[in-house]
Amino acid sequence: MTALSSAAALKVLFAASEIAPFAKTGGLGDVAGSLPPALARLGLEVLLVMPLHRQVDRQAHGLTNSGLTLGVPAGGRSYPATVWEGRLPGCRVFFLENQELFDRPALYGLPGGDFADNPLRFTWFCRGAIELARALDYKARVVHAHDWQTALLPAMLSTGAWDPGPLAGAVTVLTIHNLAYQGIYPRPAFGLTGLPAWLDSPRGSEFWGNTSLLKAGLVTARALTTVSPTYAQEIQTPDGGHGLEGVLLERRADLHGILNGADYGQWSPEADPLLPAVFSAGDLAGKQTCRRALLETLGLEPAGPQTTVLGSVGRLAYQKGVDLLPAALPRLLLDDVRICLLGSGEAQYEEPLKRLAAAYPGRLGLKLTFSEDLAHLITAGCHALMMPSRYEPCGLNQIYALRYGTAPVVRATGGLKDTVLPFDPLTGQGTGFVFDHFSPGELTCALREALWTKARPGLWDRLMQNAMAQDFSWQRSAQAYASLYASLLGTV
Repeated sequence: MTALSSAAALKVLFAASEIAPFAKTGGLGDVAGSLPPALARLGLEVLLVMPLHRQVDRQAHGLTNSGLTLGVPAGGRSYPATVWEGRLPGCRVFFLENQELFDRPALYGLPGGDFADNPLRFTWFCRGAIELARALDYKARVVHAHDWQTALLPAMLSTGAWDPGPLAGAVTVLTIHNLAYQGIYPRPAFGLTGLPAWLDSPRGSEFWGNTSLLKAGLVTARALTTVSPTYAQEIQTPDGGHGLEGVLLERRADLHGILNGADYGQWSPEADPLLPAVFSAGDLAGKQTCRRALLETLGLEPAGPQTTVLGSVGRLAYQKGVDLLPAALPRLLLDDVRICLLGSGEAQYEEPLKRLAAAYPGRLGLKLTFSEDLAHLITAGCHALMMPSRYEPCGLNQIYALRYGTAPVVRATGGLKDTVLPFDPLTGQGTGFVFDHFSPGELTCALREALWTKARPGLWDRLMQNAMAQDFSWQRSAQAYASLYASLLGTV
């Protein structure tokens, strides 16, 4: 029996703290908004649940009050939940509203740090997901949780601390989107969870004298997944494990790396409404139009036939390796190069880029913000996109760049290594440029290789065609998840 046929009537409860387009802060929201509809297209029944954050626009998304009100215990008292309902393609989405806990100016915290009551907030949400299933009599056979915010859910279901109702016997899956974020709080936070005392130990949720909400899920979920095969290996090492490599090594037989997919409905050059011109692998004229518009938008000098336009889109943070750029880029700016940078983040990364932009007016454009329109224009208009990450669980920008015929220049880590194949000018195979060691010199060498290839039109055309032929759609990822669910249930 194939995974697809065995999963035809499979019910899945999908719990996430953010789901695009309702609310998101990053890749977690994108995955939670894209994977369930892809699973639904395979015949699974997926019911989603998330908190009703202040940021969710009920009117814009057509949410309706379901009429359900739940009493959800957390931290020794009961908090009410008003249940709202919305839709994703093929899926019902439920929102748990409690203004005391989730009517906040941000999802998880302010620039000064996390909200101090996050352990209470997400204990309540995880328990609320169970109470929602009880109220709906939703007999899910798989409960799929995501990151530290919902990692208590598999712990609650596996420890027998209370009656799980229709979720009794469900297998639990926990996906790690970024192991650097573990939900670590002072040890007394464990008392809020209602979990049995044995879990408050080094073999449970205790982490160097604190409580790790993520660790509670890592030790109790039936299966663990992460968002690329290479990242699944990296997090089992001291360099990538953020202190949890021992736990993950012990659970390596249950750890699966499944590459994220891309939403080509939003990212496809043939029909992108945010571009001044569309284009395809068979007709690339629109890419030139996008390049001209990009340089004009950033106030840069026009590009000639020999000009190479480089771009970067993303958070200015330690993970992203943007501190390599101020050392690597001046050497390139001596050539016929334009550089387009978009992102915001920590001052220690913003300030050197500001100085670089001031030193090279007309050659380097910098926007310290986030703009969906400009992100699409950079992806479409550049020749190459720089992603020199220290680590990258999956990454989506390199996948989008491939679709737009923009060569990724990436470090060989996580999902970047899994999605970008080094271009070989002798065979004409490959989709981008890859370097191994985190250093300005290696990034510069990879960029020089890109410039050398760009100067040879026949090779560059081959590279672009290779890139645009790649398929990282969600359907492949969804099939992998459906197969995992089926194997956990013993139906394959």
